[in-house]
Amino acid sequence: MLIKKAQDNFLGKSGLRYNCAQAVVKACADLFELPVDILESHAGSGRGNAPKGYCGALYAALHILDLKSPDKVGECEQIFLKHFGALTCKEIKTDRKNSCLLCVSKAAEFLHQELMDKK
Repeated sequence: MLIKKAQDNFLGKSGLRYNCAQAVVKACADLFELPVDILESHAGSGRGNAPKGYCGALYAALHILDLKSPDKVGECEQIFLKHFGALTCKEIKTDRKNSCLLCVSKAAEFLHQELMDKK
């Protein structure tokens, strides 16, 4: 399952520990035939370093959606806003109620629903 793979990637249970953005990308890479350099291109997108300060997991999900289902990008942002109240890592983690693992899970869940269920 996509969500479990992303979580395992983030926690290091898949052999290597990936940042939040890479964890999502790695879980999706083979399933959705993503470009081979996509994992490396997200190496600097964790820990609040994604463009615009976005959550790295969200940023990865948006990138994948932009490649595979661009019409769902706005919906994914709205899901994050509704669930976390923000799109940036700093704002999401401000109250310390939300973990990076939860963000990875939510991003993977959205991708699973939008891309896997429509395969």
